[in-house]
Amino acid sequence: MMTAQDTIVQLNNYPKDKYNVLIPVTSMQVMSNMQKIIVNEVQLDTTTDEKGNGRDIYYDRQTGKYAITAVGGTKLAAAANISIVQNEGEQPEVCKRCIEMAKATGRAQSCGSCPHAYDVKHTVTVRVPEPSGGFRLITKSKEIDCALEKASMTDAQYKKFLPHRASMAETKAYMRCLRAALGLAQGYTKQELMKPFVVAHIVPNLDAPEMRQALISNSLRDMGLLFETTSAQPQIAQQAQQQQPLALSDGAMQMAAEDAADTGEPYREDEYPDYESDALPWEDVPAPEPPQGIVCEGCGRQITEAKGTSGQKWTPEAIRDFSTRRFGRCLCPDCQKANSRRNGR
Repeated sequence: MMTAQDTIVQLNNYPKDKYNVLIPVTSMQVMSNMQKIIVNEVQLDTTTDEKGNGRDIYYDRQTGKYAITAVGGTKLAAAANISIVQNEGEQPEVCKRCIEMAKATGRAQSCGSCPHAYDVKHTVTVRVPEPSGGFRLITKSKEIDCALEKASMTDAQYKKFLPHRASMAETKAYMRCLRAALGLAQGYTKQELMKPFVVAHIVPNLDAPEMRQALISNSLRDMGLLFETTSAQPQIAQQAQQQQPLALSDGAMQMAAEDAADTGEPYREDEYPDYESDALPWEDVPAPEPPQGIVCEGCGRQITEAKGTSGQKWTPEAIRDFSTRRFGRCLCPDCQKANSRRNGR
């Protein structure tokens, strides 16, 4: 039999001067004995270096406060039972407009000379438990305009920035989801971050008889998948697939680890127009090596040996010399054909 103490959690028992309560409600109550309330406390690591940067937090010179990194955000997401359901890159908006223009005019644009050729966009969708027992999906995107970034950097800084632009967009989109899901602030004082974060959510009550029976049934079904005869396995597998609950994604932890490994220093996550701090996170990363050999000025690919229409072999040097005489710049055979079609040659 459920009691009021079992079904109601008084969140105002966590005073604001000692805790950071991420869901600001005074109480939570479950709907039946098949649910129970879990309250997790998360203590972030507030250790920082001389620049104010650490594993879970980092110092933002623009605001004068500390922000939570993707690693720290993943800890809070795990405590709140938040999982990633979609994590993928997309075409930037400028590329979508260019594609639509090419469809309308029938003339493809050259990406090699476009100032937005290196733009990236990433979209992340997370599943967040609701106090009512259901779930809601939150989707956020982040697009990085490399032309704007280049204008604010030196050439050396821009070369070191390029390899990490996709990871930056992915991390920023992920943190935007967590801020919307948990109500995280964009900046905290060091004293505020030293207080534990309190996250409350509702989970299945495994002590309820109905839930125990469901677990036993699922366990027997999974054993059947392992030990049933070969003829029965396809049918059992189909039933298991229909009944299998949605698995929790570990994409958030993987993304946070990759972000920490790639950048070496976290970035400030903004829900509004971004402005970066003075310290560049890519200062210790080697610059990408330029392509070897002769490179096409149209598509950026390396030019290799090709066979002519009469069967003779064309070396990359011969292709370059011919293209320079005819088109005024070094183009690969494919770009030469495309350029000839556009000019009606």
